Amino acid sequence: MFDDSLKKKLPHLSASQTLLVGFAAMILAGALLLNLPIASKSGESVGFINALFTATSANCVTGLVVVNTMAHWTLFGKIVILALIQMGGLGFMTLVTLAMLATRRQLSLRSRQTIQTSFNQDDIGGMVRLVKRVTFVTLFFELLGAVFLTITFAAEGTMSLPKAIWQGIFHSISAFCNAGFDNIGPESLVPYQASIPINFIIMALIVAGGIGFTVWGEMARLIKNREKRSLRSRLHRLSLHSKVVFTVTAILIFGGALFFLVVEWANPLTLGEMPVWEKIQASLFQSVTLRTAGYNTIPQDGLTEISQFFSCILMIIGGSPAGTAGGFKTVTLGVIIISMVSILRGKNRLEAFGRSLPLDILQKALSAAGVMLIVVFVSTTLLHFTELNNPYPHTFLDLLFETCSAAGTVGVTTGITPHLSDPGKIVLIICMYMGRVGPVTVVMALNRKLRAGDESIGLPTERVIIG
Repeated sequence: MFDDSLKKKLPHLSASQTLLVGFAAMILAGALLLNLPIASKSGESVGFINALFTATSANCVTGLVVVNTMAHWTLFGKIVILALIQMGGLGFMTLVTLAMLATRRQLSLRSRQTIQTSFNQDDIGGMVRLVKRVTFVTLFFELLGAVFLTITFAAEGTMSLPKAIWQGIFHSISAFCNAGFDNIGPESLVPYQASIPINFIIMALIVAGGIGFTVWGEMARLIKNREKRSLRSRLHRLSLHSKVVFTVTAILIFGGALFFLVVEWANPLTLGEMPVWEKIQASLFQSVTLRTAGYNTIPQDGLTEISQFFSCILMIIGGSPAGTAGGFKTVTLGVIIISMVSILRGKNRLEAFGRSLPLDILQKALSAAGVMLIVVFVSTTLLHFTELNNPYPHTFLDLLFETCSAAGTVGVTTGITPHLSDPGKIVLIICMYMGRVGPVTVVMALNRKLRAGDESIGLPTERVIIG
């Protein structure tokens, strides 16, 4: 019934357009609920723009906020935010599919195509199995994280057990979904910058959510494989996709941590006053959280300019495909680097880990990165003009940082978010929305001229000069 009614109401929408409408519907519903006086502790409406901004940030798993989550929202408001985070992390089509499975309805071909688009899959087969795997992996990590965080918060002795359970659940869901919403205070996780358990539990959840459900499915199959093979042999059998994900993720996390450790070592506003171990831990957390999580254990407005710029680069790269992270994705960067290395080595094929990649993969990677950069450039330019008369002290780099954080669905900020003008908030709302559904998906959804057979129309070939 649900799928039939959906097809009747949206008969002409493509898979990409269905995703856009689905996320927009969830955001609008969340905004209307958050706009209710019952959602605010003051008993007054927060205002529709602020409610829309918060709903978008939550559903697009970003974490930018215009009002402090702990201080402003009631329990009702926080539950709405948490529900939006969970739905945004799972994705619109996952929720639709689960509803259909619960009512024993069959998935139509159109629904399977939409799921395929949602998770960037090449094969339309096994979509129901994929949705079940996504749901299981999500609930497994969130439950595990909630248990460990509850134990840690309770052991701190600063809150009661019921509050520790609530905080554990809230931050586990927020961290795994790479949302970055915290229910602690205006300083995010800065009060816990010395806590080893909280830092590493949150980091583990962020990485787990950002690795991608496709990779977790492959890892599960390797673990279940009963063949007598060594761990090294099993890892060697990983797909090229998983190898690129793990390689690029490791380089970005540990390379980023080393960069922040060196650059911020003596900065009194960030790492300067910390013991050596805390400096290492905070640098690692900073690098991990920029994978689109949004938590921070050091003040972002205290970062040096080069660190802020480097953070912008990490934010727009983001996490991995078919996960809860944003950005143009690690595999996109990996494919572009593989292309560069192949060209420099004099090869006319894209080769990595003993495999070759088709040319259309490079075209998609360049499109994803290019569209993301255009979104960041245009949005930062617009933000510059909307905030010209903003009394809050800020620089152009602050605006770039804010835009990269929104487009990459990260959620860290140098402090300007609550002080943005309404037009500025609208710019970031659009950035967060495009960042979650994917800039390329938005372009494809808006381009009605795309046809399945267009590539069959051949045109004369002509070369241009590069370099």
